[in-house]
Amino acid sequence: MGNGDPVEISIMLTIRSQRWRERRARYVDDLTVINPRDFAVNQLAPSQARRFVAAHHYLPNYPAAQVAVGLFGKQAALVGVAVFAMPSTGSVITRHTGFEDPARGTTLARFFLLPEVAGNGETWFLSRALRLLRQERPGIEAVVSYSDPQAGHIGQCYAALSGAYRGRTEPRTAYRIDGVPISGRTLSKIRLGERGAAGAIDQLVSLGAPRPGTAEEPGVWLARLRRDRILVAERTLGLFAYCFELTHAARLQGRALPRRPYPKQLPPAHPQFPFMDAA
Repeated sequence: MGNGDPVEISIMLTIRSQRWRERRARYVDDLTVINPRDFAVNQLAPSQARRFVAAHHYLPNYPAAQVAVGLFGKQAALVGVAVFAMPSTGSVITRHTGFEDPARGTTLARFFLLPEVAGNGETWFLSRALRLLRQERPGIEAVVSYSDPQAGHIGQCYAALSGAYRGRTEPRTAYRIDGVPISGRTLSKIRLGERGAAGAIDQLVSLGAPRPGTAEEPGVWLARLRRDRILVAERTLGLFAYCFELTHAARLQGRALPRRPYPKQLPPAHPQFPFMDAA
């Protein structure tokens, strides 16, 4: 095969599951099975969820959470989180759920387990986290979640729970510092001087960016990071969008929306894809 030819990535739906520890990817055998008696699922305090995400997830910033749920293993150790959060815009909910009122939906903004949890842990944990979400916020009837093929995710565990696959989002520009993704919302907080801008600046500095000069405007600082190739922009191919319809009303509403066949493999190889393992 010549250079530049597209390469199809092998299907890896039953080989291994991606996990995270200290913001580095780890993998476990998909065929391993958890013992439910070793685990408990409970709501998390925001501070505990925030620390866990910052310590382990590849997106360390904490979203505008509505409900955070923890998976606890032996000796009550926290080994996984599911963070349901407000979307960046209400259209995220209306587009994928069909509800006119975005308050009837939420997003699964962070969801990951540590490597010590066996291969089927995602589906076991997520099903219980969704149940707890409904108990805590009965007005929420649907959950939108995205998987990022650029990070090696096709949403295997979402398919296992019969989440409706809506298709791929539009291509977008992603930003990274030293390989770590930086959300567009983080950058807009800095640029516009919104609430949380100081914490967003601290996040970029913790990843290796120089701190802004005393009189340096936020937009000028971000432009300097781009110019010096510290903050790197990459054009991505879009995310895979899923929707969990949690009530009868949500399922009825979703009938008018696409429910496409689940993706079975990653897209053809792309020069900007740093990871190539389906999860």
